[in-house]
Amino acid sequence: MIISSVKNYKSVTKYFPQLNVIFNFINSFMTKNIKEGKYELDFGIYAIVQNSQPKPRCEQLLETHKKYVDLQYVISGRDKIGWKFLDKSFVVDTKYNKKNDITFFQNKPDFFIVLKKGDFAMFFSEDAHSPLCGKTLVKKCVFKIPQKFI
Repeated sequence: MIISSVKNYKSVTKYFPQLNVIFNFINSFMTKNIKEGKYELDFGIYAIVQNSQPKPRCEQLLETHKKYVDLQYVISGRDKIGWKFLDKSFVVDTKYNKKNDITFFQNKPDFFIVLKKGDFAMFFSEDAHSPLCGKTLVKKCVFKIPQKFI
């Protein structure tokens, strides 16, 4: 997992130069007025802009992805996200959905992070995460990055 602010994107692209396409998109188009929806970028990367309500506690399940790395960027509001390293002790709640590239687990997070406007977190396949655990509306953009691209 990587947690940072878009202000520090050059530190991230120093190690992951292929992510410049994402930060160029953020710096060029990401305002509070960007419309919800799906945006296609280069290299198989796509972005989903959404206004989201917090999930009820019973729906705050950890999730992982096999085909894509998530880079979650907060446009406005705050997003409280749970995290736990994926290991063999995990109990599957909903088995892998190939179409949506997601598995849900019953395990509880080890800790939470809170992302505010301009912050982002990047979740790799072993980073089980549970977004939208806060109490307020959040507008964010989730970038889906093919694993093979990282």
